Amino acid sequence: MDERAGAGTELASHPQSHLQSQLQPFDVDVERHLPAPAAAHVSPDADLAVSATSRSAENGSTSTAFLDGLRGLAAFFVFFQHCIGGFDDNVHEHGFGEGGHWHLASLPFVRILFNGGGAAVAIFFVLSGFVLSRSPLRLVRAAKTAACLWSLASAVVRRPIRLYAPTFAVTLAFAVLMHAPYHLVHELPWPQRKPDVFQEVANWVVSAYHYFNPFQTHSNEVWFDYGLVVWTIPIELKGSMLIYALAALLAAGPLSAPRSMLAWSISIVVLLQLGYWTMACFLAGLVLSGLDVYALDASFLSRHCSQRTRTVLHHLAFVVGYYLLCQPAHGGDPDYSLNTPGWRTLTRLAPAVYGKNQYYRYWTSWGALLLVYATLRLRWLQTLLQTRPLRYLGRVSFMFYLIHLPMQYIVGDRVALMLGHVPKDAEPTWWDNRLYVPDLGPPGFNTRFLLSMAVMFPLDLVVADFLTRWLDMPCVRLGKRLTQRLGIEQRVAVANRKAEGV
Repeated sequence: MDERAGAGTELASHPQSHLQSQLQPFDVDVERHLPAPAAAHVSPDADLAVSATSRSAENGSTSTAFLDGLRGLAAFFVFFQHCIGGFDDNVHEHGFGEGGHWHLASLPFVRILFNGGGAAVAIFFVLSGFVLSRSPLRLVRAAKTAACLWSLASAVVRRPIRLYAPTFAVTLAFAVLMHAPYHLVHELPWPQRKPDVFQEVANWVVSAYHYFNPFQTHSNEVWFDYGLVVWTIPIELKGSMLIYALAALLAAGPLSAPRSMLAWSISIVVLLQLGYWTMACFLAGLVLSGLDVYALDASFLSRHCSQRTRTVLHHLAFVVGYYLLCQPAHGGDPDYSLNTPGWRTLTRLAPAVYGKNQYYRYWTSWGALLLVYATLRLRWLQTLLQTRPLRYLGRVSFMFYLIHLPMQYIVGDRVALMLGHVPKDAEPTWWDNRLYVPDLGPPGFNTRFLLSMAVMFPLDLVVADFLTRWLDMPCVRLGKRLTQRLGIEQRVAVANRKAEGV
């Protein structure tokens, strides 16, 4: 499996090789923000429901459902990036003004739409830390220690099911579909198709057993055979367990919440300097959750700053975070960032431990922290993110994440061929130029790419919606039934009643 780390050159001959050689997926915080009724149905914990009611420390809002919209927007960025490269040879990944490249899609603040996969990963890890810690921290603040610890025990049991069961189902289905009639999945340079479906399934079992072992290092430099974007799933599991462990220490340990927040904040800086950006992002979400639940930043700023100054600071956090998330990110070539006006010094300040392949992770992690913080404090941004399309996209984002590349292999590649996007060295197919369209417009806004997205985006949403209803949510309910069978949910309820004196 290690040889996959250098598979980029082997993939270059594929019509959609950009999907595999430039993968920087969001993950996804896969504990989606559920509407309150659904959340109450599938889980007694608010850690499964970002829309669980809680008072925002700054603006008095009683809902954080707007984070669904942030997830949905990031999901769209990932989808867009993974589809665009084959239409413009990835020229959009150059910085604006770098090496004579002045593309509209490379403009600061615009480029995140076309090259935002790496930024979205950091955003979703921060969101995971925030969501998973919110309910435990609220219980700790309410002095419900026993209820907090039992809720964490329930989450520890449910989380692996929540993450791994849908991932296994989708990747196994793709392995089987590789042997479907009529070449439903066309020949790919990687993974290589096995002689028959039985050997394919056997290979999937062995690969999944090794790859999803959480006691190893995972990154987008080593891929799973049947799902190039699922490298984030084991990281999600490890980050989740870190959050649960720290929440348990806060509940049962000697440190107060403010001192714990200080220790965690210092840990974020240290982890980022050492190159452990994934766990730093989870910790950042935990700290943001603590600030929100305990209103630490709001009380401090209200004592020392006027309302206008607080508003300026929150908008500054938004602009700086947004800018950092837009770093030119091209794995293996830091010159894309070094030679871009406005990024030379920042790129050189990133710790050397990130190397050429991960150099952009440092600043996108800081950017995600600042952007999520600003989102929690700026009402106009919350209003924008609470629009129904974005919240819906957030609701189906896990399945959308898992299926968008298989859908590109099965349908998207053929749509591109039909529209006239036929690689010069590709063998002729029946699909070539069936609906030929002249390729007009600048990179990122060219006609063939936009028409292809007009077909693939709604189609992917239909499939993601179906799988959310019939695969994702049943897995959530499965985890809850297991904790009920183990008696954990009953202990949570008893602990809550005792704490309330009932």
